[in-house]
Amino acid sequence: MPHGKTWLSYLPGAEQLEAWFSTRSFMFREAVHAQHLLAILLVTLVMALIALMARRGLASANGDILPDSKMSARNLVELLMEGVFMIMEFAMPRRAALRHFWIVGPLGFFILFSNLLGLVPGFLPPTENFNTTFACATIVFLYYNVFAFYRLGPSYLSHMANPVGESWGWFLAPIFFPVELISHLVRPITLSVRLLCNMAGDHLVLTVFVGIFPLLLPLPFLALGLFVSFVQAFIFLMLTSVYIGEIEQMIEEHHAHHAEHGAQEAPAS
Repeated sequence: MPHGKTWLSYLPGAEQLEAWFSTRSFMFREAVHAQHLLAILLVTLVMALIALMARRGLASANGDILPDSKMSARNLVELLMEGVFMIMEFAMPRRAALRHFWIVGPLGFFILFSNLLGLVPGFLPPTENFNTTFACATIVFLYYNVFAFYRLGPSYLSHMANPVGESWGWFLAPIFFPVELISHLVRPITLSVRLLCNMAGDHLVLTVFVGIFPLLLPLPFLALGLFVSFVQAFIFLMLTSVYIGEIEQMIEEHHAHHAEHGAQEAPAS
């Protein structure tokens, strides 16, 4: 297949879309490629079809909690959901994992299926483009910060300035607050660049060896690419869970501190 072309290039209107996007950029002047947008739509369509098939299989089970005897969409979705949930439980309590699964789960599925698409000859993984990875990382960044402000209000910023929560900690606030703020602001960059570099490098290696000898030589690299796809999705999910878990721990400490402070004031009153 010619360089820069995929199977999606043969869709009606794909060339016109590619020409329209070729003169535009999005995040950090990174070029927008129609191939990656079409690949995102393809991944979304595949995920929707699998979800519909799993829903149909769940409805036909009539409440039976036992898995299907053969591999099915329902079994696949349940296996992936269980895997994501186990990853989340490493970083937060079970009740918190249930609370945040609605966004972490679909995001993890999207990254995994996007990574796996790059293993199919003739397709580009959406996660080898910085616009895609940075968008996913930005969703994580906005989500856990909005959740933190929603549950803690201005106390979220005060916790950044004084993580120890003691009166003497405010003397170190000029040091703590800039460090905490910078560490939070760089998270979208580190999340996106880590995923981007690994997937782009893996896809480049696979493409080179497929071009040299397309029969047996690429098989070890396909296995390596499969491993990298799962590992990178795991790392992204784990870091996302850690960031959200930090907020959950902060909320628990905030409530415990207020409860302890109220218990100390009660006898005095």
